[in-house]
Amino acid sequence: MIRSLVFALLLGSLTVWAYRSVWTAEWVYEDRATLTSADTGSMWSARSLSSWTWRLTPHPRSAHVVSLTLHLVLGLGISVFAWKVGLTPFGAWVTAMLWLLSPLTVESAAYAKARADQLVILGALVACLSALGPWWTLPRLAGILGGLVLACGAKQAGVVALALVPLMAWHVRTQVSPRWAPWWLPAGLASIALGGGVLWYGGLRALVNADMELGISTATDVTAYQWLSAQCGAVWYWLLASIWPSLLTPDVDVDRLPGLARALGAYSLLVAAGAWWHTRLRWPVISVACGWFVISVLPRLMIQTPRSYLNAAQVAGAFIGIFLMAGFVADQAKARWCAT
Repeated sequence: MIRSLVFALLLGSLTVWAYRSVWTAEWVYEDRATLTSADTGSMWSARSLSSWTWRLTPHPRSAHVVSLTLHLVLGLGISVFAWKVGLTPFGAWVTAMLWLLSPLTVESAAYAKARADQLVILGALVACLSALGPWWTLPRLAGILGGLVLACGAKQAGVVALALVPLMAWHVRTQVSPRWAPWWLPAGLASIALGGGVLWYGGLRALVNADMELGISTATDVTAYQWLSAQCGAVWYWLLASIWPSLLTPDVDVDRLPGLARALGAYSLLVAAGAWWHTRLRWPVISVACGWFVISVLPRLMIQTPRSYLNAAQVAGAFIGIFLMAGFVADQAKARWCAT
């Protein structure tokens, strides 16, 4: 216990040192525009919770302090989550270290605009940690509900938590539960909620802004296939950027990606979904990591419209799945090292 506390303090101090420049940074990226929108928008808008936090931090320094604090809190939550799903304390700390110090998560910590995405991840973690156990008990149900409200109240993409909670219930399906609370019940309730949300949101429709020769932007309807095809290309681009982080920019045009990139993105999602199923018995942690990755990416496919920007903060939740895999590899490497 004392060793874990010491390591947590060291890791937290290293993270604060790595992000020391944000203490004196001004607004970056679209921070100023987001603040203006929060000041003029309604408190009951689609992002009311994020707008509320923005109104509490009208100055750059206070906004960056809140964002960095949330980054540290998420690192702690991710370490606890990794331990709960089956990693050793060593693997859990490796997972947390990757979240806190990886260049893939810089945007979520340094951009104050990414606070909505941070709140989505925080809500998803609260809901999922509550579901890792006898989720049918009243205290855990309250935690699940609170996490869902936090995630969905921060941003539309927070609906990802509705799909992650059934993943956790499936992970602990071997636990003895009452007859009225089978492991698939959360999945059924989530499907009803998501289906109703799609109908209320407007269904699978999107607008693509095509820049004409005269510089006039026009809007045309696109089919669901065209929409999902473009977003599968975004998944492939994001996977490449995960290997080479310098590819991540706030203004990538995912609609101009070639057909090969779209096909590879769809293939990657299918492979991850297959690994999710085939590793469920031998390596449950890998199964959860693959499931988390696939589910966390899907809201980007459904909500992000063509010709909109794709940045790392928008898919930060999916990085948790990759970091879980890295933590598992670290555990296996340590076990073999100790065995020799």
